[in-house]
Amino acid sequence: MQLRIHGRRVGTAPRHVLITRLSAIGDCILTIPVAVEAKRLWPNCRLTWAVDCAAEQLLQDHPCIDEVLRIEKGWIKRPSGWGDLRRELRSRDFDVVLDPQGLTKSAALGWLSGAPTRVGFDFSHARELAPLFANRRVHREQRHMVDTYLQVLSPWVNCLAGSGEFALPVYREAAESVEQMLRELNLTSSSNWVGMNPGAGWTTRQWPVERFGQLARAIFEQHGRRSLVFWAGQDERLMANVIAEESNGAASLAPATSLRELVELIRRTSLLVTGDTGPLHMASAVGTPAVSLHGPTWADESGPYGNHHVAVQSRTPLLSKKLVRHGPNLAMQAIELDEVVRACNRLFSASAAARTAA
Repeated sequence: MQLRIHGRRVGTAPRHVLITRLSAIGDCILTIPVAVEAKRLWPNCRLTWAVDCAAEQLLQDHPCIDEVLRIEKGWIKRPSGWGDLRRELRSRDFDVVLDPQGLTKSAALGWLSGAPTRVGFDFSHARELAPLFANRRVHREQRHMVDTYLQVLSPWVNCLAGSGEFALPVYREAAESVEQMLRELNLTSSSNWVGMNPGAGWTTRQWPVERFGQLARAIFEQHGRRSLVFWAGQDERLMANVIAEESNGAASLAPATSLRELVELIRRTSLLVTGDTGPLHMASAVGTPAVSLHGPTWADESGPYGNHHVAVQSRTPLLSKKLVRHGPNLAMQAIELDEVVRACNRLFSASAAARTAA
């Protein structure tokens, strides 16, 4: 079988395709449209995804991913294990490797696999030694990360900006668990509660927790909607407790959840308020409206994907690259409560208008 895209022959359709997007959870979610488009392009291929983080839970059972290959974190620092990994990869006889991550650890996996076609980015997006391992290099031309990652398919097809699809499945067991949680919290209707996610991998991406509490209070006073605060780990639980106390009863803590349960919670909320982190991209994937808060990152690059969201970009200039992860979160502190309240009201109004029209 020969593929013809835009009237030109690009070779035999691959039988075995490997995506090397190892981490992190949010970035893996933003890469899912690559799997969806690859499966659309090559419906008969076997698509394997190599991952080294908890995103494995969300990739398993995805209709476009045939196998999730869990790679040991930090594998590249342990040369003694390279031989076994090489044999494991080569046993799958990959024809094509797609490397959206663009790091040495992801690109080297493709090289070890022995695949004859290894697509990655040049230094317009990739870092470290990654471009040296690719034999088909693409130049970054898109702005949003979803559209950027889709460019690894550009040797075969041109994907229009904004065309990425997630096709995230409903996780049935997690959905049943979440329904029980919501019944116990008396939040059985998605229209009567708001999700809040105060945590983020970088402290520079975290909005002050007391403002989340004040926001929950304002939403309850203006719209009668309670807020449910998501958390993961002890530090975020402490943050959630502060929000609940500051809200004067308008917000409560969500139970501890798995990643799949968090997806199903976000699927059921009327609105998610969050920084630039994994739950934001979950909202994009399941079509839940989100208000995203951006300090050291750009909303048009890593913000919500789709038109039914509102991104609030800090007016404070971004930190230098050296301080983006570990500096003070002055950019997030510069986002005022009133800005976020207005963003929430905008989405509430849009939702009410849509229900009226329906």
